[in-house]
Amino acid sequence: MVFQEVLAAHDARVNTLRKTLEAQDPVSAFAGHWQFILREINYFPIFNVAREVLLTLTAGPDVESAFRQLADRALAIVNKRAALRHDLVGRVYHRLLAEKIAKHLGTYYTSVPAATLLLKLALDRSKWGNVDWTDLAALPEQFKVADLACGTGTLLMAAAEAIADNHVRSSAESGVSPDLSGLHRALVEGVLHGYDVLPSALHLTASTLAMRAPEITFQQMRLYCLPLGGPHHRLGSIEFLVDSEVPITVDLFGPTAAVAMVTGKGDLAQRAAPLPKLDLLVMNPPFTRSVGHNLLFGSVPEGERKAMQRKLAALLRVPRSGADSAAVMASSTAGLGSVFVAVGDKHLKPGGRMALVLPKGLLSGVAWGKTRELFKHAYNLECLVVSHEPDHWNFSENTDLSEVLVVARKHNADGADNTPQDVTCVNLWRNPNTVFEALGVAYAIDASQAPDVELGQGASELTIGDTKFGEAVSVPWSSLRQNLWMPPCAFAQSELVRAVHHLIQGRLYLPGQPVSRALRLCALGDLGKLGPDRRDIHDGFRLSKAETAFPAFWGHDASAMRTLAQSPNAYLSPLARAKKGRPLRKANVLWPLAGDVLLAERLWLKTQRVTAVHVDRAVLSNVWWPFAGHADDAELDKGLVLWLNSTLGLLLLFAHREETRGAWVDFKKPVLKDIPVLDFRALSARQRGVLAEAYHRFSAEPLLPFPQMNVDPVRAAIDDAVSKALRLPNITVLRELLAREPVVCLRPLE
Repeated sequence: MVFQEVLAAHDARVNTLRKTLEAQDPVSAFAGHWQFILREINYFPIFNVAREVLLTLTAGPDVESAFRQLADRALAIVNKRAALRHDLVGRVYHRLLAEKIAKHLGTYYTSVPAATLLLKLALDRSKWGNVDWTDLAALPEQFKVADLACGTGTLLMAAAEAIADNHVRSSAESGVSPDLSGLHRALVEGVLHGYDVLPSALHLTASTLAMRAPEITFQQMRLYCLPLGGPHHRLGSIEFLVDSEVPITVDLFGPTAAVAMVTGKGDLAQRAAPLPKLDLLVMNPPFTRSVGHNLLFGSVPEGERKAMQRKLAALLRVPRSGADSAAVMASSTAGLGSVFVAVGDKHLKPGGRMALVLPKGLLSGVAWGKTRELFKHAYNLECLVVSHEPDHWNFSENTDLSEVLVVARKHNADGADNTPQDVTCVNLWRNPNTVFEALGVAYAIDASQAPDVELGQGASELTIGDTKFGEAVSVPWSSLRQNLWMPPCAFAQSELVRAVHHLIQGRLYLPGQPVSRALRLCALGDLGKLGPDRRDIHDGFRLSKAETAFPAFWGHDASAMRTLAQSPNAYLSPLARAKKGRPLRKANVLWPLAGDVLLAERLWLKTQRVTAVHVDRAVLSNVWWPFAGHADDAELDKGLVLWLNSTLGLLLLFAHREETRGAWVDFKKPVLKDIPVLDFRALSARQRGVLAEAYHRFSAEPLLPFPQMNVDPVRAAIDDAVSKALRLPNITVLRELLAREPVVCLRPLE
């Protein structure tokens, strides 16, 4: 209905909605008029399915009343012209199908403001000096954009808008008039490529792109519906890992044709979807992961799904092009998102860019390690954007998972311009809610010169009018790519980002003061060994109601876990036989890994109080990592627990978190063992004594939840003891800053 009303303004043969509603039977009138549009004008992806729906409706006053209400709403929408420019139909689609789509396909749809921000950053003209945005004849051949999981086309629409902006600005600078109609034809027919496994989503992509300029007749659209499942166990766009064409069986026109003919008569049949070499890959890929209740390809029957998973595993073992033995740099454990990034890399031109919406786990997640390795060796990371707005950690509409926007440039084949540059790390205090806010933030980022997190001071403040949307700092890619990407994106306040950066280097930074003396730090794994994870515990033991030889510490009740000193609260009994579908773990292998120090495996930062505790006996646990020191040194163990609950310890720990959903964070074993901690081996007897005495003084004192650390006298006393032992200045300012971090207190910064 919306498209009919828009089309009527450009084609006299098309009736307005009001004229069609005058018919005695408006449902039949619309069905007949849409048949006329299909026969005489086409717009098949928009009107054919709609007409088929009308033909199934039975007659009755309720149907007619509902139909007239829809028409009234369509008229109201068209009167608000701006609504038509930004994927309106996609928003409706997401709202109606969000739960089903997210559950079975792991598909989360990018919000329009996030898409606008991401594509304005990726298509900043200063980054594409070799592209002539005014040469519309050459643009379709010289510049290719694709989304391998395009959904309803939000990112493609944002790309079109950003390119249109570049065209207008470049035309003005060249003294020529912009040709927006010609540009739109070039974009739709040759530049923009969309691929998905849902025909309905592609119908809406076609509708949205066509609605940008309904008066233009297109010869074709580069939109392809790829098969998922079936007798050949097809994997959708993942098939592009092995070829630049994927066989297809359905498209916007039905079961045989492949290329969408949006307007114009006739149809162009094609049995394979081609993927050209790309200048820009835009994507918000599926997030489903191969862990827990494995939902990889969850929309297909279980037996078929397992075959598809086996096929994917085989594809990931295939050596990359030009590599001797290295397999695809992706892990299905991280989810299909990691795989889609590898697919895009295969088809991205040297010097091309990726603009991605990914889980925030990319920054520090163990499963995302291969993807970070791919970027490390073949890309210059240009920009990371994260949100620190409570309950708005995401950039997708139908999820509350924490996400990150990524812009990265692929190395040139000749080595030119491959020198590592600075990465702009944007920490949003407010997530843009409108396109206009997103444009303002993008311009603020591009216009500012973000100061270096180590050598500079302050931050680039991203302000629109009187509203502050966040801060940005820069980090040399040469240093960031060797480590986890989380630290410069860990906190909203740049002073904490800078403090963590220096702390990782073994230096103390306090706002407004010179960088202080060096701290002797080492990896946690240098001091001892972490015990088994919860899966191994459950494969080797069961909880026992009676006291056994295997004490345990079970659960993490925030209201009960208030002190640093604890005692076992459960007992385990070895399993006699394996659980169904699981291996049997040997008790004599697991029990030697018990420890008297426990480190939190996961935390809800809003309510919990301790990151580590000391137990009076060695234990195993289901939600804590046991830790046993290499040396039988009670002072070291207790000092470590004190350090990990001090402000400096919390800063380092939180900066290496794997963030799932805001304050809900994990600490994975491979990351935890590498986290910098105070090197107790290098301390003097006096220093060890000060820390040991402080532990005994405060171990039984209840701590307040993390958001109240700024008013917690016990936490302050712990910090004073650490400062005294290490001869550091007062660090109260860091504790106060950390207490008001949104991820800790779940309150926005002002």
